[in-house]
Amino acid sequence: MDKNFNPVPKPSHNRRVRKQGDRNKFPKEVRDQIKEHFDNTCQMCGNSGVHIHHVRFRSQGGRGVFTNGLLLCNSCDRRIHDNHELNIYWKEQFLRKYGPTYYMDEEDKKHLEELDK
Repeated sequence: MDKNFNPVPKPSHNRRVRKQGDRNKFPKEVRDQIKEHFDNTCQMCGNSGVHIHHVRFRSQGGRGVFTNGLLLCNSCDRRIHDNHELNIYWKEQFLRKYGPTYYMDEEDKKHLEELDK
């Protein structure tokens, strides 16, 4: 290794905006809220709910927020991913219940407000 090598020091400040991947994950407190809200029950079949499903997929900009989480068992989660019509059904339900920004976090909503100005 070169003795003159001086790596660039990492910045000591915190990020102003969380990383994309972190914003898409459901934090523990949100997971707990969703499980309590749905009484630990799969919302499709009534079995024990073990998986928190992103109603709007992460790949489509869905964030890890309470209003984008649906508690499901593993088999029902697989069914939603395999059946486009089921996915659309749940998106419509959440759109009616929470409004058009149901899948956004506060940073997305703030950015949206800035664009509207």
